[in-house]
Amino acid sequence: MSAIPDVLHDLAPTTLPNRRSERFDGAGYEVPLTRFDPADREILEHVYQTVNGLPQLWYPMRDAPDYPALEEYIRRVGRGPLLADAGRLGRALAGDAAVRKAVHDVRGGGLTVLLGTADLLGLVPGDRDLIRRCVDAARDHAKIMRNLFPDLDPVVRAADEATKAHGIDHFTAKWDGMATRGPAGPVSVGVRCAFAGAISARCLETSSIDRVVYNYVNNAVRFAAGGAVTVWIFPVAAGLTRWVVQNAIAPDQAAFLGERTGADLGRLFAGGITRGGTGVGLANCAEIVADCFGLSSPTEAVARGYLGAATRDTDYYSWFHWPTYEPGADRLAAAV
Repeated sequence: MSAIPDVLHDLAPTTLPNRRSERFDGAGYEVPLTRFDPADREILEHVYQTVNGLPQLWYPMRDAPDYPALEEYIRRVGRGPLLADAGRLGRALAGDAAVRKAVHDVRGGGLTVLLGTADLLGLVPGDRDLIRRCVDAARDHAKIMRNLFPDLDPVVRAADEATKAHGIDHFTAKWDGMATRGPAGPVSVGVRCAFAGAISARCLETSSIDRVVYNYVNNAVRFAAGGAVTVWIFPVAAGLTRWVVQNAIAPDQAAFLGERTGADLGRLFAGGITRGGTGVGLANCAEIVADCFGLSSPTEAVARGYLGAATRDTDYYSWFHWPTYEPGADRLAAAV
């Protein structure tokens, strides 16, 4: 691939120590189903079973896919009230911060991409690439839900906790060439990756990275002027990668960001600043990244540049860092 542009290197420091002695395992954000009322539990189970049904259908046929059967399943999901169902979640528990954060990523995450891509599939029936992208988004969303609600599917959740190295291609393959529906029409996602190697130690950690990437990309899709989003992944130091999501923004969005944050776009990660959303998603990302590096708070993570956002000319950049993984290494050396 071409060289990484200087603007991406200049977004944040490269000296970012990892203060954990043991690798972040992706746990710590669980919300037991008992925190929800019976109606919400029923919705959660319905959303999970519906979304997880697609990778379950795919897996046994993956060597010889029945694309018409997969497409029909996707069409049923796309026509159904899944997004509206998810929108009703947690209303009785709006004051419970943990529930509010978990519910945000149930309503977004891979579900947003799944439904947006299913919408595009309706315009180009039989497109096998779009079908496979829907499978990937559904698989990721089911994994995110098991991360957040361990008693939703305890047997598979236990498997998610087992050590299993995930290479960077787990992310690049599903995002590069992705197309989904944005508010103003189709949006394409491209990946430029200069890192080759393992990035997570288990499925649970992978789902935590997914939570961050889906939040970033879903935001970018909402506001991308010109219909394109680019995900950059590259090493910045030994044991440390930087992920940047780039999209052009319209003048009104640039003005909104300036009015609400001044010159400090880091304020977006504190929650509460949103344009038609909830403001929770980026705050979730800050918590995850702070936890991954053993920092004292999400505020510290943003202040030190472990994650953040910036505008340069007409482009918006959001970034975060993640440590690489050496299979068999249970303890960590500091990433510098």
